[in-house]
Amino acid sequence: MDLSPIYFIAWVLPALVGSGVWVALRGSVRTAGDACSAIGFGWLIGVFLAAECARLAAKTNTAYAFATTWPWLAAIGVAAWIVAIVRIRRSPMTASAKEPRPHIALRVVWWLLLLWIVVRLLTVGEEASLRPVFPWDAWSAWSTKPKTWFILGHYEPYVSMLDWLSHPKDALRTAASWSYPETLAWVQLWFASAAQYWNEPLVDVAWCGALAAFALAAYGCWRAIGLGAWIAIALVYGLVSLPLIDAHVALAGYADLWVAVTLGLATLAFSRWLILGERGQWALAIALALLLPAIKLEGLVWLLAFGAVVIVDAVRRRRRSRAVLVAGGVLAAVALVAAIGALTFSWNQIEVPSVGTFAFSWHGVGGAMLASLFTLPNWHLLWYLVPVLLVARRQRLRGDRAARLIGLMLLIDFGFLFGLFFLTTASAWAQDFTSANRLILQLVPSVFVLAAVLLRPVAASAADRDTAIPSVAPRVPA
Repeated sequence: MDLSPIYFIAWVLPALVGSGVWVALRGSVRTAGDACSAIGFGWLIGVFLAAECARLAAKTNTAYAFATTWPWLAAIGVAAWIVAIVRIRRSPMTASAKEPRPHIALRVVWWLLLLWIVVRLLTVGEEASLRPVFPWDAWSAWSTKPKTWFILGHYEPYVSMLDWLSHPKDALRTAASWSYPETLAWVQLWFASAAQYWNEPLVDVAWCGALAAFALAAYGCWRAIGLGAWIAIALVYGLVSLPLIDAHVALAGYADLWVAVTLGLATLAFSRWLILGERGQWALAIALALLLPAIKLEGLVWLLAFGAVVIVDAVRRRRRSRAVLVAGGVLAAVALVAAIGALTFSWNQIEVPSVGTFAFSWHGVGGAMLASLFTLPNWHLLWYLVPVLLVARRQRLRGDRAARLIGLMLLIDFGFLFGLFFLTTASAWAQDFTSANRLILQLVPSVFVLAAVLLRPVAASAADRDTAIPSVAPRVPA
């Protein structure tokens, strides 16, 4: 496969730009964990910035979206790094806490897990690079628009089937997914235009990049909040090894993985704010959560749950100005989605355009859900271990502010899924083992964030009692 050097720049430039944004918000990079977080958060932040820049600057020249967009993205990166350097120089230098050198057996485990993670990512990435987009929703729902725009050379909106039929003489385009958010389409255009021709395997590798970036960000964050190196990498290994997540990378094209890593990053940033008191991470968490509805429609539900928890935290800490800010942002997102007709509620049903109408009634799909979570080869032992961890760490769950708030968010999220599958006609999704698992996948990275918060070896502190935020020095990984 003949790869243009520009294609590699399309991978590196977002990482440089997004890392600058993360460091500017953080104010320093003192440990290897911070470097991992900067690269992981940075790549995904940079890709989303590239997509938004392309949306604004390349609608009339989609085939050359990269050439049109990269100067704007680079300008954002330069500005971010200037702010980052200024903040680093003004940031007081503090000594990092020394931790005992791990036993040689733990160091061997660390390197073996790292090797396995790298091999696994290379394997699923190679699989994605060897096949076109999977001919199902990945093709019909998420690749139709960007491929059309790339071939046409300009942006064209898609309309509903009714509008298309009502104007037979107009050159309109329609699809079952006509109203789906378009952020992921612009991400695909960024990489396709950098490759200089529509090449689905080269576009699909971005799914592997998203998982790898989240793995880096998670490891760095978990080290910063106090987890030992081998525990942090074991959690990363657990996430990367899940069969359904690997399937979404190898059979790239679905939006679920992007929703999962974006919600996961928002939860990671929120956990840093709760535990370390880093204000920039609070702002980053809000920005990432607000992006969710622009990736996929159900992102609005995760945004509402996330916003509710942030508001609870802000009111509890008497930060009413922050509570008003978050509430305003959430309401604005809801109003935007409602304005384009994304959701319609009534007393006995909910209607989602391009998805369907779901009537409320009880559906006994418990057997299908239990099989999906515990017996089918989707999740390894994840759903066996999570209840054990919650019971074993119940005291931490009750007493730790970060664990309570993240747990509350996930409780709301899984409560929504319970209502969706058991109380509406979406129960069919549970019975055929398809969409139910895809929706659960969107929450799994956040479940790992909760696990990390519960496992951190920090004694009861003022922060755990909701009275103050301690100064916790990052730890250097093994």
